[in-house]
Amino acid sequence: MQYNAVVKNIKDITPEIKLFFISFKDGHKFEFKAGQFAVLALPDDANNLDGEWHRRAYSITSAPSQDEVEFYIVLVKDGRLTPRLFNLKPGDEIFMGEKPAGLMNFNGVEEDANLLFISTGTGIAPFVSMIREHKDEILNGKRQVALIHGARHTYELGFKGELEELQKKSPYFRYYPIVSRADQEVGMEWNGYRGHAQNLITNGTVEKDFGVKIKPEDFHVFLCGNPKMVDECVEIFTNKGFTRHTLKEKGNLYFDKH
Repeated sequence: MQYNAVVKNIKDITPEIKLFFISFKDGHKFEFKAGQFAVLALPDDANNLDGEWHRRAYSITSAPSQDEVEFYIVLVKDGRLTPRLFNLKPGDEIFMGEKPAGLMNFNGVEEDANLLFISTGTGIAPFVSMIREHKDEILNGKRQVALIHGARHTYELGFKGELEELQKKSPYFRYYPIVSRADQEVGMEWNGYRGHAQNLITNGTVEKDFGVKIKPEDFHVFLCGNPKMVDECVEIFTNKGFTRHTLKEKGNLYFDKH
């Protein structure tokens, strides 16, 4: 394995969350569908590229139309890759897989189907990509769209400003930031939703705002984030009659495990 890409820029969200902007060294454009993920890798020893490499799949936040590929990554302190990623600087080399993967995209979504995105932490990444790329299609007035983003703390609500601006511009889009540990933040007053992302489904908040029941005939539901949240939501929506979307069978419940 060899370096084939370069880090163009890094933006700090918090000390433990960063945005990485990456491009291929030879200048060719990375082809992917909004909502997919790609592999990043670094060698165990930068002086021995023939040795072991550590690789992991990360969801992409940029739209396919953007020049650089953007990744929203949280530091795993005892991980084998993210501590190395967090030591990188603009101009440093990296490996980026050329084949994207994942079924989290708009293939097969009817133009008038309502959309519900539920995420926690950096799991918001594929939904940001999809909204950026399909903004006109999403906000065409033919559908209702909701994005739930759960985080432990308010400062972990990446893309909050961007999504709030979108909500101001469109009556068809609703953004629900929800925080589970706001009480632990000193000097910070949070007047928004508290608890876990799935609570906004089980307590009826989203259905009340939509004015309609969340039913498989009318909705496509996308999940990404904490495995516990995903598992609980899969149970919730399966009980409502939703079916998982796969390569072999079209469904209305989307989630990737990588």
